[in-house]
Amino acid sequence: MSIIAFLSYVIITSITPGPSNILMMNEARKCGIVGAWQFSSGILVGFAVLGIMSGVLTTSLYNLIPIVEPYFKFAGSAYLLYLAWQIGFPKGSKKGDKNKQSSFLSGFIFQVINIKSILFFLTVMSAFILPFHHSIKPIVFYLTLAIFLGWLALLVWSGFGSIFKNLFIKYDKSFRVIMCMLLMYSAVTIYL
Repeated sequence: MSIIAFLSYVIITSITPGPSNILMMNEARKCGIVGAWQFSSGILVGFAVLGIMSGVLTTSLYNLIPIVEPYFKFAGSAYLLYLAWQIGFPKGSKKGDKNKQSSFLSGFIFQVINIKSILFFLTVMSAFILPFHHSIKPIVFYLTLAIFLGWLALLVWSGFGSIFKNLFIKYDKSFRVIMCMLLMYSAVTIYL
């Protein structure tokens, strides 16, 4: 396995806009990085759990991936379109609800069913790790590295939302439209 190819894939896929990155940035925009910590922790823990589950399932069910992939794609794209609708067209809310924090559980559940992350880990395992490594130590090492780099990228997006909070508040409607369009784009790219 080429470590450069592996790192390139992991870093580029982790840092480019995706549902988790966008939602972490949006939550940090609403509540600040400290206020968004519960939701962000849920996403980070969900990412690790998803990575471990993908590692275990991919190594044991390597031949079934092509069969279940279309179902994951459909469910993931439908959920992304739902999230796009929620961000782009929020329900009228009371002033006190505007900065309502999302929970750890909502971040965790979202991350575990996030199709971009599922496909990320399936690709990491099936294209970069399993064809070259069959013992547990290198599989755990490369999977842990992918999880760690993914965490860093998620935290960068959260920091971005917190740092530019005032700018995002000033241009709230435009920001919501852009985030909505990025989530819709994410839903479409699942099929490309």
